[in-house]
Amino acid sequence: MNREKLIFDYLADRGFATIAELAGIVYTSEATVRRCVKEMEKRGILKCVYGGVIHKEYQMLPVPIRLRDGENHAAKERLAQRAAAMIPDHATILIDSSTTARRICRHILDREGLTVITSSLRVCSELRDSSVRVLCTGGSLLPHRECFAGHFAEEFVSGVKADYFFFSAQGVSENGDITDSSEEEIALRKVMLSVSKNSVFLFDSSKMGRDYPFILCNTAELTAVLQD
Repeated sequence: MNREKLIFDYLADRGFATIAELAGIVYTSEATVRRCVKEMEKRGILKCVYGGVIHKEYQMLPVPIRLRDGENHAAKERLAQRAAAMIPDHATILIDSSTTARRICRHILDREGLTVITSSLRVCSELRDSSVRVLCTGGSLLPHRECFAGHFAEEFVSGVKADYFFFSAQGVSENGDITDSSEEEIALRKVMLSVSKNSVFLFDSSKMGRDYPFILCNTAELTAVLQD
């Protein structure tokens, strides 16, 4: 069986894979796999993303966080630093499950009296040994996204008030609509928007012009938009 068929069958079954995973499947080097998937991408069979590959039929579905986390790392880090600078001591902030907003955590460890409310498992983990008070939304676990969503998460968030909500999403259309492929996360973000005094959207330029099925809001409705 040739490499392309092995890769195609693996992705057809799982939807997503890292380059290292595929190298193990086809018993060859990661460099060889990268060349192979690039050729397959040219023919429209799959799509390459940072650190991995997506089957063409899964392109409009939520991408696992393990593939998204390293994408545009430097830009996301700069956005997180700018966002953290907006947060005063003793504030209550909401952080969604996006890889960009999650990076705020490392820049707020020295703040006094800070409370973070989040749906993200990674945010909880990064702040677990800090003095920051952390509240998790709970709800239904979305394993590939490493976060919680659903009715119980929405109910929890509807009962709090926050000074700031920091979030991101997969796409921003030309008219400013913020969109995502995860219906559950969009629903929870809408509740987070409704309970926050200030809402701050963080996005790197790679998301501009991308449209996904579910609309959260328009950038004109927000307190601030931080763009690289």
